Amino acid sequence: MTVQGGFGVALKINTGSLTTIVHMEDVDSWTMQKIIAEVTAHDSTGGYYEAVATGKRRFSPFSCTLVWEDAAATHAQIVTSFNADTVIGMSIQDPDGTEVISFNAHIEMMERFSKQDGAYRCKVTVHPSGQPTIT
Repeated sequence: MTVQGGFGVALKINTGSLTTIVHMEDVDSWTMQKIIAEVTAHDSTGGYYEAVATGKRRFSPFSCTLVWEDAAATHAQIVTSFNADTVIGMSIQDPDGTEVISFNAHIEMMERFSKQDGAYRCKVTVHPSGQPTIT
């Protein structure tokens, strides 16, 4: 087993081709979820909860924090994608580049902030849509 550190995760956005988003500091956890429905009935053994898979799955929204530079091509594409009502191609890969998750997404939210002793930053919420491809 090869254990990786967290430094070096690459989040990419389509700027004509998938391009690594520059000045990224952190990526919050990304979650894949199987939607489960409760089917506990009066005749369920011992009254215990029972569950069934509904067949639906979800790649849930996640956020990343960027040191913001509006002139950077990838940051400009984030703004363009936020202003559009269509999805954009994206991917995220582990630091060693051994696992890549490719997906379409909406840029759902941009939250700019600045602390007195820090840089101007933007927290971007990425909202995946459809089935991702994991390679």
